[in-house]
Amino acid sequence: MADEKLLEGIYLQTKKSTIGTGSTAKHAEYRNFWVTLSITDTYVEMILLDDAFMLTGIRERFSLEEVTGANWLYVEQGAKKFSQLKPKLDSILNPPAKQPSSKACPPARGTAPGRTPTIFGSSKKPANGAQTSKKDGWWTK
Repeated sequence: MADEKLLEGIYLQTKKSTIGTGSTAKHAEYRNFWVTLSITDTYVEMILLDDAFMLTGIRERFSLEEVTGANWLYVEQGAKKFSQLKPKLDSILNPPAKQPSSKACPPARGTAPGRTPTIFGSSKKPANGAQTSKKDGWWTK
């Protein structure tokens, strides 16, 4: 695959690893499916797919040498799924321009007379209009 041009689509990445140590060590092979987002002369940008072949949002950049290596395989059967994912991939590469909001920001809330500000920016006023003291709280009962 080193002489071929890299194709857009879904790729299978395999990684071999050892889990555990000593006599309990086991060999494992991890398989990840990636979809190409963009391909340049030096790197390939890809997004990881989940077990249902949907975008996970995990985006990685790999060198062309790495993707054309022995641990990567182009999945020809993924062409139909790639065509379904293509509109989402295009919207990631070319996000729609944001429209200016017609709503103006609400004015900052000040503290009205007779109200006490709290640390969360809202204010509370006693229900009966009387002043309360710290002695009237739950801790004095």
